[in-house]
Amino acid sequence: MKIAAYGELSLHVSVAPSDESDTAPPGFRLRDVHMEVGGSPHYVAAQAAAEGDTALLVGTVGPDPAGHWVRGALARWKPPATSLHVFDTGTCSARLVMEPSIGGDDVDITADPADGSIDVLAGRTAVSDGADYVHLSCFPGTDRLREALVNTGIPLIADFGFLPWRRDIEALAQAVRPRLAGVSVAVFNGLGAEEETVPVARDAVAAGVRVAVVTFGRGGAMVCDEHTTRRRPAPDVRVVNPVGAGDTLTTAFVHAWHHGASPGQALEYGQAAAARHVSRRPAEAGAGTRTRSVG
Repeated sequence: MKIAAYGELSLHVSVAPSDESDTAPPGFRLRDVHMEVGGSPHYVAAQAAAEGDTALLVGTVGPDPAGHWVRGALARWKPPATSLHVFDTGTCSARLVMEPSIGGDDVDITADPADGSIDVLAGRTAVSDGADYVHLSCFPGTDRLREALVNTGIPLIADFGFLPWRRDIEALAQAVRPRLAGVSVAVFNGLGAEEETVPVARDAVAAGVRVAVVTFGRGGAMVCDEHTTRRRPAPDVRVVNPVGAGDTLTTAFVHAWHHGASPGQALEYGQAAAARHVSRRPAEAGAGTRTRSVG
């Protein structure tokens, strides 16, 4: 299988607060700082490579020092069987993440990458020729690229997990309806809005999407197609860094599904890959975790 992954790339800086008590401001000491390449295209390509698939990574970075670091890191950590096409755009390429505490608190993203502009990639879609699937986070500012990718005729894996849409389910529904052309797999983040998000996923399937996946963080995940709906609990693991978990789950899911697994089996496979991904420290082994045989 070959998958082409498009979107923004960034430098992820993960900081772990110290367990030591410290009464002086700011109230914690830095224990560990990890840096890795971040952004959906990299996590998708890395997981595809871990599955033994061929990957094409087409991404953007800012023309800032962090963007130059990302370029260098990709050159050093390039996943096997992956072609890279990286272009300068935007203004900032850094993202700071506070690691969860031992109690498993959610990450606190204190800075966001880039400026959402990846239109520069719309003219580069020809490099995805021969791919079985194209992955794109269908966030605001990606419509021109999405339309160009759909015009290639390659099935689209569309991630609709844009955070503000999760907070406004009507905005999510209005955003998804006109963006389903050419979509084979639709991915949603239903964390905190399960009752509202699941109907949107089912409506996507009714509109012609082959399969829809909804993730709920620690609440597990769901998959539905025109025949069935399957819900699975999340594996019981200690979350070290959840950044990239959804992209890892999606890529492993598509790998298993493409090779003949049922949607339920593919979801289990994807969750196992995501569980291993979130259990690792960012800088230890790089992204991408092979799980086990499908089925």
